[in-house]
Amino acid sequence: MLGVALAIQTATSVVAAALPVLLPLVKAEFHLTFAEAGVVANFPFVGSLLTIALAGWAVDALGDRLVLVFGGVLTGVAALACALAPAFAVILGVLVIMGIGIGTGTPAGSLAVRNAFPLRLRGMVMGMRQTGIPLGSFLAALILPSIALSAGWRGALAAAGAASIVVAIAGLGIYRSGPRARTAVGDSGSLLNVLTRDITVAATSGMLMVAGQMCLLTYLVVYLIHERGLTITTAAFYLALAQLAGAFGRVLWGVVSDRLLSGSRRRALLLAAGTGALGSLALAILPSGFPFPVLVAAILVCACGAVGWNGVQISFLSELARPGSEGRAVGLGQTIQQPGILVGPFLFGLIVDATGSFRPAWLLLAGFLGLAMLIMSAAQEASQPRTA
Repeated sequence: MLGVALAIQTATSVVAAALPVLLPLVKAEFHLTFAEAGVVANFPFVGSLLTIALAGWAVDALGDRLVLVFGGVLTGVAALACALAPAFAVILGVLVIMGIGIGTGTPAGSLAVRNAFPLRLRGMVMGMRQTGIPLGSFLAALILPSIALSAGWRGALAAAGAASIVVAIAGLGIYRSGPRARTAVGDSGSLLNVLTRDITVAATSGMLMVAGQMCLLTYLVVYLIHERGLTITTAAFYLALAQLAGAFGRVLWGVVSDRLLSGSRRRALLLAAGTGALGSLALAILPSGFPFPVLVAAILVCACGAVGWNGVQISFLSELARPGSEGRAVGLGQTIQQPGILVGPFLFGLIVDATGSFRPAWLLLAGFLGLAMLIMSAAQEASQPRTA
């Protein structure tokens, strides 16, 4: 179950990461500013914003298997359509559909894993499952630029879409749903009645954390090309390393939460955000001629925190929910977080456009994470037995 959920998440994440990885080529073709390019690269998440809460409801009502596979297939089909789209406006419309497919993966895959493992292991296995997102981005950064050099960014995106379809269909034949949580007494099955104070606080903090995450992942390739003069393939390689650091962080913070913090998701999230903020501050203050290995170290520290928090956050949202409403809680929490995906990179790019420098933009990223820590500190932990 964990393997199939991880494989489908990784495949759809290759598609989701394709435009940020290929952003210099897309930006050049359509003559976009940095701010416009940041919005376009993350435009699929408009579709996720509109539908991820419904995906959570579908998981609670229908189970995780079909929802998870449907998302993988839809993501791949939309990627193929985007590669063939004749006009920029059509591309934007197809990207919204792509986002619908991408958005189904988190509530479906996360709830499948959540229901299959005991609470004492949940932070670790949820982190392992959520490594599919940075691992998919790692593969995108490692493979897609080379394809794009010979087949263009459209050909690279089409290859990613085809892979998503194949993996999802294979998962349909292998995957079997695990036991589902019993629905709480009095649960009407609606969406809004699961939105508690603590879920709202945690998700609001998550909106700022995902804003920081997407700033780093959207602009790292462009930053390295613009500031350090690297080629797109070399810059994408360092993005791939950052994604590996993020994948490591997702497991690390889960283990820290389970083993060192007695299951505290909130404190693990505070540590992750603080680590990402320190890395971003280092990127802002390092002189231009500073040794490149030190710059790479700052990028990896930033990624470990700014990308590594997601698995613990999903565990936190699901554990704050009443039994049987976990899918809706994760879906609504993710809906609250989605605006950060677009607003964060837009503001980051706007600052670069206005100042001609990435330094104040890295300070913005650190500010996002610092404010997220302040808000997250107001959330309360779910009260659950550690032997569950």
